[in-house]
Amino acid sequence: MNVAAFAVALGVLLTPAIEAQLSKALGKMTEKQFDLLENHVLLLGYGGMTELILDELTERNVTEFAIVTNDETAARTLGDRSIPVLTADPSDIEPLERAHLTDARAVVVATDDDARDALSVLTARQLDPDIRIVATATQRENVEKLRRAGADHVISPATLGGHLIVAEAFKTDGDDLADALPVGTDHR
Repeated sequence: MNVAAFAVALGVLLTPAIEAQLSKALGKMTEKQFDLLENHVLLLGYGGMTELILDELTERNVTEFAIVTNDETAARTLGDRSIPVLTADPSDIEPLERAHLTDARAVVVATDDDARDALSVLTARQLDPDIRIVATATQRENVEKLRRAGADHVISPATLGGHLIVAEAFKTDGDDLADALPVGTDHR
C-alpha cells in the first residue's frame, strides 16, 4: 500500500515536469500556454517568410503569438527558442481551437504552398468570420484565390519586391520608400 501511495505521489509531482520536457522536445505547447493565449497573433504554417515575420513581431515588441505547423523539424527548432508552437495541421479545426483562434487579434498564413494556405484561410474564416486574416501568395496568380478563400489581405512578396526594386532604381535623394508602394492595393 505504501509503495502504491508513493508511486501515485511521485507521478503527481513529476507529471508536469515530464509533460513540459516532452512538449519542448516535440515542439508542442503545454495546456497552460494555450490557456494564456489572448489577443495574440496566430501564425499558420511555417515557410520561407516565417522567420522574417517573427523578426518583425519581435521588432514591434509583439510578444503574444503562437505558431501552428505540421513541420516537426521547424516545431522543434521553434520550441528550443521558447516560441509557442503546436505541431499540427494548420488547416484542421481542432488545433486552431486549441490555439484560441477566436481570441486572436490576427491570423497570418505564410507557408510556401498557396493551396495549403488557402485551406488554412478557409478553416480560420470558418471558426471566426470576423478575424483579420493576412496571407502571403507565393505565386502571383493565387492572390485572388486566397482572397476568395477568406483572406482580408494577400501579399505577394515577389510582386512587392519587384515594385521596390524598380522604385529604388529610379529613386532620388528626396524619395521616400513608402511612396514607391502601390497605393490602395494589397501589394500584390
